[in-house]
Amino acid sequence: MSEKQDQVMDIWKKYLKTLSRLNDALDEINQLNARLAEKPTEVEKIVEVEANIDLEMPEDIAQLEAQIEQKLTANAEREE
Repeated sequence: MSEKQDQVMDIWKKYLKTLSRLNDALDEINQLNARLAEKPTEVEKIVEVEANIDLEMPEDIAQLEAQIEQKLTANAEREE
């Protein structure tokens, strides 16, 4: 075979592989749809709970942040 014919055959092989994958995917979809159509024997109940959470920064962390900020400011002023 010629080089061009080999290239065409490679394209056909790739197309065959793609069609095979598509065919397998469609079979899998049909199987999954059949499983979904069956009535479940168990039902999972999900309950959402609303929680009151305090996101305010604790005082000791706020104080430490303030100390660090003061030190950073002092260092920046010394460098100028």
